Amino acid sequence: MNLSKYYGKNIVPACRYCLYGKAAGENGEQITCEKGKNAAPNASCGAFRYEPTLRQPKEAPSLGQFKPEDFML
Repeated sequence: MNLSKYYGKNIVPACRYCLYGKAAGENGEQITCEKGKNAAPNASCGAFRYEPTLRQPKEAPSLGQFKPEDFML
């Protein structure tokens, strides 16, 4: 299946969302690879396979404070 159709072609490889990478350590600061490598979360190797379910979504921006006058016509 061609995943680039759904997720774009500009995915920067990183072990933290690789199919073979598993978080290790107390805070997940180290990644243990099923291919036998230990790496930092932002590192990558030639075995990288993108797994979209491992991505953490960005936090939603705050909306700020509104007054009832802001919604009057």
